[in-house]
Amino acid sequence: MKVPRGTKLASYRLSERSLSDIVEHTTQETVTGFIRFTTEKETLIDYYFFFLKGEVVAAYSETPHTQLFGDEAYTAAFYPYKRGIIDVRELDASMVTLLVKNYPEARVKNSSIPCIPEEEIISEDIRILRIANMKIPFGTCMDFHLSVDTTGFWELLEDMERKSFTGYFRVFAEEDTTVRDGCVFFSDGQAQASVYESGSEVKYGDEALFKILFTFSLEKGVIDFHTLPPELLSTILDHAALLLSGTPQEVFHRIEEEELEAIQKARSYFGISEGELVISSQVKELAAFEILLRTLKDRKIDGYLVLSSHDGAGILIVEGGIPRAALHLSEREEITASQALEVFLDQIQEETSVKIFTLPSEEIKRALNHEEAYISVSDSVSEAIVHELGEDFFVEILEAHRFKEEFEKRREIKKRDL
Repeated sequence: MKVPRGTKLASYRLSERSLSDIVEHTTQETVTGFIRFTTEKETLIDYYFFFLKGEVVAAYSETPHTQLFGDEAYTAAFYPYKRGIIDVRELDASMVTLLVKNYPEARVKNSSIPCIPEEEIISEDIRILRIANMKIPFGTCMDFHLSVDTTGFWELLEDMERKSFTGYFRVFAEEDTTVRDGCVFFSDGQAQASVYESGSEVKYGDEALFKILFTFSLEKGVIDFHTLPPELLSTILDHAALLLSGTPQEVFHRIEEEELEAIQKARSYFGISEGELVISSQVKELAAFEILLRTLKDRKIDGYLVLSSHDGAGILIVEGGIPRAALHLSEREEITASQALEVFLDQIQEETSVKIFTLPSEEIKRALNHEEAYISVSDSVSEAIVHELGEDFFVEILEAHRFKEEFEKRREIKKRDL
């Protein structure tokens, strides 16, 4: 997301004043504008809260690898970071309204400050693991380990239930240079919560469970089992963000049903048939998406590309391998044209299912009758997005250089000390 610079009203260090205090003060002062919170965890993280007359209306977060929107971004900002700077900036109300219109997925439904327990609730003399900004009691590590390629995710859950297991299993895997680390917590054999971390990517609850399942599909890594007494498990389950919305089966069934429904609605919207499947893959990160787009162009494919994940699903109509129309559907919004492309770019930063189908030319022509979803002919998705949003209207925020320089210096010192 690109944000107008606005006028600075105040600037704080996290060590001087908490984020919750600043949000409350900004609300009391009925500010129209935004708060930008820049912090660090292996890499830099930026959080943005947008205000209209003191009311939080939208939130956004980004790292070099991931993006969060809406309530998820708002809640994540309040986790206990050690360092950071916070700027309060004023914007015209029309500018905030336009940002929310362009990014409806960033709308905040619950602007109350989340009640997240302090890290100190776990006694300092208890051995802990640090995963995804959380202190997790180490508990008693059982004297056996499993290789990920020797067991299935669902079989493991059934085994935990049979044994009435109380504690957690931790799956740790390396994929090229990427480390994946996740835990699923159990009370009397029932999965209750989940947490996941990979580099700067942090997930909780249902989304963490989704990531852990994908980690199992890599068939790499090791699983450790830790038992916990009920009083230590309760320190984990007190973190509402970690809790699952149902059983793992219910969580994944809901995700699959929502994705399938979105794909069917998108096909119906364009009036196209299923067509012939030519490519099916799991992809992650922008480079993989660019390779897919080059594949479409090189093959001069007439058809459509489906992208689906737990964040929703969308269809990209291609003619001669060139993106011509787009629609993305989620439980929040229906987005078309280049704004849908921008959602695809965000979505592809995480594991996403991609399928490419071919269609007869007459169905492509019928799909392109939807002018509201039409994308101007372009050799790249990026050019189409710029054309749609306007190249000069938005500017990148250029603040926090001093903080970022300090972060880079600390990282260089750590490298020299190794």
